[in-house]
Amino acid sequence: MPPIVITLLSLLVGALLSIYLPMNSMVSRHLGSAITANITFFLMALATSIVLFAVWGDPASLARLRSVPSYLYLTGFVSAFIVLATTYLIPRIGVRQFFILTVSGQILTALVVGHFGLLATPVDPLSAKKLVGAALVVLGAVFSTL
Repeated sequence: MPPIVITLLSLLVGALLSIYLPMNSMVSRHLGSAITANITFFLMALATSIVLFAVWGDPASLARLRSVPSYLYLTGFVSAFIVLATTYLIPRIGVRQFFILTVSGQILTALVVGHFGLLATPVDPLSAKKLVGAALVVLGAVFSTL
């Protein structure tokens, strides 16, 4: 895939995150329950995934499910926690503050994951420039929440 397509797709994902997470919070308000909203979210995600698999999926990949290390299935727990926390937090602190803090957490964690090459990611050693950039983002987050 050409780099420009990857860049545009990444921007689209960021834009969609800024829309779908507040939408799930709205579902929570309509239902009166963040947990019920989480269930509806994941039921729709499952249905969508099944349709996408039916159209473009590789049936042979199902046979490889047992080869995945069991700890990697915790991603389902992490996903449920993230969506549930989002559903709870956005109505309390607002979408702007939520995303600023979330992006700050992502950047700080990405520095550690990249530096050590954790989770089979390419090693991306820390540098003074990266630390200054991360500090500026976090300081921006702190100032925007005051």
